Amino acid sequence: MVYAPTQEHGKQVKIEDVPQEQRDIFSLTNEEVQELAKQAVQIEKHYGRPMDIEWAKDGHTGKLFIVQARPETVRSRGQVMERYTLHSQGKIIAEGRAIGHRIGAGPVKVIHDISEMNRIEPGDVLVTDMTDPDWEPIMKKASAIVTNRGGRTCHAAIIARELGIPAVVGCGDATERMKDGENVTVSVPKVIPVTSMRSCWI
Repeated sequence: MVYAPTQEHGKQVKIEDVPQEQRDIFSLTNEEVQELAKQAVQIEKHYGRPMDIEWAKDGHTGKLFIVQARPETVRSRGQVMERYTLHSQGKIIAEGRAIGHRIGAGPVKVIHDISEMNRIEPGDVLVTDMTDPDWEPIMKKASAIVTNRGGRTCHAAIIARELGIPAVVGCGDATERMKDGENVTVSVPKVIPVTSMRSCWI
């Protein structure tokens, strides 16, 4: 499965045949999976709590490395239930891949570069092209995140899940369609990405 040359919703990927000898190049062996599982158990035993663990495999030596471990924050909040009532629905102004199961609302802040991070206030809806680890301080302030690029495993999606805030990624042109200061609602449970608060109240 590879990305297709289209942004049409539901058609962004396509199936492509791969020779048999190349199909397992990026796969782990059963022994490697067991080794990672053992290391994960040791790490969680050390910290005494569930951990979100990232690993990497050296492309030359095949050696496995644990590159990051931090407290798990998604499943540990799985029993928390929040209910929202939308009294009316506004016009959809951007669509993409929905991340999370919550609703966020606030004024739009279109950020083109990390040097503008001081413009973000708590509760703003962060709208940008794409994020990376340098953006995390301002992502923690946002009530929702909207990006032009990215998929379900991109940086913005991962951090949004960890923070428990809604995100819509891969919108294509959100930074052009959404205007600074505009009040919006980001609703992802039903994949209603971004709607105008002028006619949509939480």
